[in-house]
Amino acid sequence: MSLSVKVVLFKSKTLSNGEHPIMLRIIKDRKTKYINLKHSCLPDLWDDEENLPKKKHPNYTELIVLIDQKKLEANKLILNLEIQDKDFSADHIRKRLKGTSEYKSIFKYFDNVIAKLESSNRIGYANIFKSTRNSIKKFSGNKDLGFTEINAGFINNYEVDCLSRGVTMNAIFVYLRTFKTLLNYAKNDELVREDYNPFKDISFTKYRRIKTIKRAISKESVKVIAELKFAENTSIFHSRNYFLFSFYNRGMNFVDMAYLKWGAINNGKLFYTRRKTKENFSIGMLPPAIEILNFYQSSYPNSPDDYVFPILYRSHISAKSIDYRIDKVLKIVNKDLKKMGELAGIKEKLTTYVARHSYATVMKQSGIPTNIISESMGHDSEKTTQIYLESFGSQVLDEANKAIL
Repeated sequence: MSLSVKVVLFKSKTLSNGEHPIMLRIIKDRKTKYINLKHSCLPDLWDDEENLPKKKHPNYTELIVLIDQKKLEANKLILNLEIQDKDFSADHIRKRLKGTSEYKSIFKYFDNVIAKLESSNRIGYANIFKSTRNSIKKFSGNKDLGFTEINAGFINNYEVDCLSRGVTMNAIFVYLRTFKTLLNYAKNDELVREDYNPFKDISFTKYRRIKTIKRAISKESVKVIAELKFAENTSIFHSRNYFLFSFYNRGMNFVDMAYLKWGAINNGKLFYTRRKTKENFSIGMLPPAIEILNFYQSSYPNSPDDYVFPILYRSHISAKSIDYRIDKVLKIVNKDLKKMGELAGIKEKLTTYVARHSYATVMKQSGIPTNIISESMGHDSEKTTQIYLESFGSQVLDEANKAIL
């Protein structure tokens, strides 16, 4: 095996100031790769025999320290690979060293992962990584953190800090789960050793997600909301329609309503794929839901590619703009629902999710078996029940759906 690691003045490239870049050159099995050390030097200040800057160079000491450090990093990496008896190439070493240099800061690596998720339109997942990054940054006092600084003690102290700031256990669970995922990504990118695992002695049972207290309102309360009078096309008018449409369609999620297009509606049937679980739904719509659709069909563009509700428009093209718009409208809707609850004399705090939970509760109170409710809502958390109930057809579910009227 032929292997050479040297720092050289890369004379094949000349910068505008007449200097040449200083490069780390890796040769293995006659294949050469370079890593730019982000410093340069004039030819007359470089010793070609020693492959070092001359002592008269104004930054001689700093460059010598940098060069020694980079050569040491390369040789340590090669030694570790040889000890592990791993096959490697010059390009593999270059990528490992470049990655280690670029992502010494965990927060820079966070940013890299977030950028990749956004570029693949996984905006929601990217937002979770952003929230996790910001939470850990707050704990560190905005100080840069290296991978070697993360251990079980750091994670335990982070949890204590979160609790002292009133962060919920659910949020802590999400942050830690996401942080662990990030560290696994770093391992896959070979930025850390294979045996690197700060979560090794951390039990996730203590961070087990606590079930959120669900809020539901009665069938009578839903009827009161339906009878409230609001001026057409006002914010609260639309918010009421979204709430009712969700309730009448098996607790349809707000995001799925936002993405709903007229092409998904045919002969009183609603067809859509839930974005969260990728499950397909076929719903025979109830008269009150059809009445809501009739308003939007007569008031807004209604070609098959147009959105049903004025939450999204065709102008929203990028995943980022769509995510921003949905989040913005959702905040307005929940604010409107709070006012609506007060007007209707409902004690429970109304949110879009209340419509979903109320649907399930009203179905249960009407005597509909839990397993049918589970399938009608597409509960991915009840996997065993879902497998057992695969035989239920949409007609059975549509009949059960009528119990909410």
